[in-house]
Amino acid sequence: MTNQDKIKAIRHTIDHPNTEDAYYRLLEDIGGLKRNYWDYMITEPIDCDKELERIPDADYELCTALLTMILREDHFSNGQLRVRYEDGQVDAILNRMIDTLT
Repeated sequence: MTNQDKIKAIRHTIDHPNTEDAYYRLLEDIGGLKRNYWDYMITEPIDCDKELERIPDADYELCTALLTMILREDHFSNGQLRVRYEDGQVDAILNRMIDTLT
C-alpha cells in the first residue's frame, strides 16, 4: 500500500468514525496493527495519558502503536475508546499519521 493509499484510508476513517472495529480494520489494512505495541511505550506499567502526550512528535510507527494501545485499553476498560475519541485523542493520532506520511 502506498503512502497515498494509507492517507486515503486514514481520512476515510476520520470522516466515518464508527466502532472499535473500524480502527482495527484501518490498522490491519495499512499494516499498522502493533501486536507488540508495548515495545514502543516509555512508561511501565503503561500510562496511556502520558504516552498520548507524545503525539505531537510521534513518527508513523509510534502513532500506529498509540492507536493500538488505545484499542487494547478499550478492551480492558470498556468505553474508554469513546472517551478518548470525544477528547479528540483518536483523531489527533490519525491526523499525525497523515502528517508523517506527507
